[in-house]
Amino acid sequence: MTAMLEDKDAIRELLHRYCFCMDEGRFAELSEMFAPDGEWVAPYRQARGPADIAAWLAQSVPAVPRRMHYVMNSVIRVDGATAEVRSNYLVMVEGPEGPVPSVCGTYADRL
Repeated sequence: MTAMLEDKDAIRELLHRYCFCMDEGRFAELSEMFAPDGEWVAPYRQARGPADIAAWLAQSVPAVPRRMHYVMNSVIRVDGATAEVRSNYLVMVEGPEGPVPSVCGTYADRL
């Protein structure tokens, strides 16, 4: 059981690192979290492999307005060397009067 708890904790840490990298524009570092054949999939675009993922994010994510990603309510199912994770997310953007909600939804990750 201890190994599974350590795996789940490492997965939560990875999800949180993803958010910080995205918010700080560190797309190359973010892309290194993906396997060589890993995919970043959104309803409007897919990218495969770290180089393609980093290039797509650098091209499509503006530096302003600043944003903050929040990931929460993660349900993690570990099965040997793989895991499936469902998490809610909320993105806040900097507005003239302070942060405002931008988008929210559900992440579905395979690790």
